[in-house]
Amino acid sequence: MTHAHSGLRRSVSSLATLALAAGATAVLATPAPAQAATTSITSAELRWELNSESTGGAFAPGTWNLFSAGRLDDPGAGGQTLRAADQGATWANGATAGWSSSDGNVTIEDKLASGGYAPTTWAGTRTSSTGATTNTGATLSENVVSIANGTGTVDPVTDTGTISWDGDFTVVYYSGMSFFYVSDPELSVTNGTGKLTATLSGYGSDMDDPTAWSALPATEVTLADLTGVDLTTSGFTVTPRYLGVTVTPPAGSSPQSTATPATAGSFPQSFVDFQGLVGTASYWYSSGGSVDARKLTTPLNVTWAPRVTVSRTTLLADGSHQVTVEGTGFDPSLATGTRPPLAGQQAGAYVVFGKFAQGWRPSAGAAAATRVNTSQKWAVPAASMSAIGGEAGGAVELRPDGSFTATVTVDKTAIDAAVAARPNPADLVNYGIYTYPGSGATQALYETYTPITFIGSAATLAVTAADVDYGDDQVVSVAVTGTGTVGGTVTLHDGSTVLGRSAVDAGKATFRLRKPTAGTRTLTASYSGDASHAGVAQTATATVAKALPTLTVEAQDVTAGQPVEVTVQLPAAATGPVTLTEGATALGEADLVDGTATFTVAHLATGAHTLVATYAGDTNHEAAAASKVVTVAAAPVQPTPTPTPTATPTPTTPAPESGTADEPVKGRAKVTWGTRPTAGRKGTAVVKVSGLATGKITAVLRTVSKTGTSSKVTTITARIKGGVAKVRLPRLGKGKYALVVKVPGNDDVAKARVTRTFRVA
Repeated sequence: MTHAHSGLRRSVSSLATLALAAGATAVLATPAPAQAATTSITSAELRWELNSESTGGAFAPGTWNLFSAGRLDDPGAGGQTLRAADQGATWANGATAGWSSSDGNVTIEDKLASGGYAPTTWAGTRTSSTGATTNTGATLSENVVSIANGTGTVDPVTDTGTISWDGDFTVVYYSGMSFFYVSDPELSVTNGTGKLTATLSGYGSDMDDPTAWSALPATEVTLADLTGVDLTTSGFTVTPRYLGVTVTPPAGSSPQSTATPATAGSFPQSFVDFQGLVGTASYWYSSGGSVDARKLTTPLNVTWAPRVTVSRTTLLADGSHQVTVEGTGFDPSLATGTRPPLAGQQAGAYVVFGKFAQGWRPSAGAAAATRVNTSQKWAVPAASMSAIGGEAGGAVELRPDGSFTATVTVDKTAIDAAVAARPNPADLVNYGIYTYPGSGATQALYETYTPITFIGSAATLAVTAADVDYGDDQVVSVAVTGTGTVGGTVTLHDGSTVLGRSAVDAGKATFRLRKPTAGTRTLTASYSGDASHAGVAQTATATVAKALPTLTVEAQDVTAGQPVEVTVQLPAAATGPVTLTEGATALGEADLVDGTATFTVAHLATGAHTLVATYAGDTNHEAAAASKVVTVAAAPVQPTPTPTPTATPTPTTPAPESGTADEPVKGRAKVTWGTRPTAGRKGTAVVKVSGLATGKITAVLRTVSKTGTSSKVTTITARIKGGVAKVRLPRLGKGKYALVVKVPGNDDVAKARVTRTFRVA
């Protein structure tokens, strides 16, 4: 898989960096005039490695720091490392980890010996572009996080704009002993000054206690403060603030050192505060250690120029080949035709296979004779497709978001014959997929070139997709065989959707599809080819069966006249209605919310009742049913009181509360603090319950947003002893929380529930 950018930078060094990052050859064009108005962006790419520390060796023997696309799975315990034997697929304790170089919009790319970039292999996370193993000194993996398809608006004239991305990546330290997630970054710049924010989450660890491991709530932080941002028509590069920035280290962390101005500084305060919960705060500010120089922020790059991806770029010299060309960032409003058939209209872009001269770009005044092609598609807005002959005439839709998908025929014999018939064959030297404006329009940003290489040896693919149930990850393996060592990359598609890209490592590319939906789909694996092997595509069928859900029904016995509260529990991802019946009598229907449906059933007669909950299933879950027998006891007959003479009251000690199975006493619960939690510090909630209560309480800790919505952080159980249960809370970030406590009932006391909201400062 090869990408081509058409980006205009304000410095040659920046242009060279972008060309290498894209892994494609680009010829610079004359910069377009500065835009005078806000421009919509639909395909921005964010590239950043945060700092050098995040791509170097770690001090624990045999460990290193790295990135993973998507979210690594929870190992369930502290002190775990990614298992190298299976390339990070599992943790050392056998739990699923799921390291990946690609997940949705996120790709972890590795710098190659050639200076370009490609999706990293597992080995690439620990070796430099020269093949040296990373260490705690100057040898780094040179991996970078790439997040594609950012959307927003920019105004290059005022250096103002906002762009947001959808995706997750994991920052892994000590091979997994500590890690956190970065989700959905958002860039905001006003007059050249701004910030990059994101939502962080993950797990808390403790270097002094390797077994410590607790889930951390999602927290919005500032990843980078930016100054001097120079927005161009195609993007910008800036090094986030670090040097000279002072920070208040979290409690228990090393103090900040400012003794060496060349390395003294910090990431933003809110980011460091969260790292205090993770357990690695001092890795993000100067602490006076030997690796302070590796903590400095590295340049952050954002581009939004048109980008082209070609499914296969190394092909057999013989025969005709179909390649898929995907374009993004081709803003339809940027190219206006000057000649028929789209004069004065949005002219779109030609997408061709050809053999062009070195100087071929229309924006630089190159004549048509410098461009010869044998296969052409024309990406135009849907309303203009009929004007150029429709699909039969080569029209493909240029979508409003600036994207298109075209299939182009590559035939070396045909293009060589066409070139030979021209008066200037010696000038036409570069085979490739090219894009440039249609209908005589001039727009340098539309001009891209992706080289095509022809060789005599083909690779073969074998695609295997494991059959799984919904809720499980699905592993797709692509074996690539050829003559000698096989390099290159494999792209996995589901129709037009890119599921991931992976470098070929030891003859194989592996994809982990995160909890795909149920059904049968046809996946296509496209191998890019390398210097010795032609690219090829192969399909395979992947099947995900519906999950067979576990359905439980909870309800307590009651006394006549009391309603029966029924709770039906299914997996949290299950959707749709649940019906409750007794025999042929329908008692109600309720929709699932986070896997739970509740009913209140009134006026049941005295006696036993079999309540049946039935779930019809949804697109990912099979149908399920379960029952619960509930007994409605007769209300006790109250004896008629006998009048007694009034006597002088005698002080007595109150008798302990008591109850029976027929008439349990009312349950009670009250939450107080043993140790009130503060930011970065654990706390203890003391739950006082009835002296008759037994068993364990269940406490659900949830975050509470400003809008009142909440999300679960963790569930904790604690045994009741002498009317008290102690709930030990994990380290928490600043914010508002709710602790929902459920106390079970028994024959003597009814169940109870209490919610305590609190704020961590």
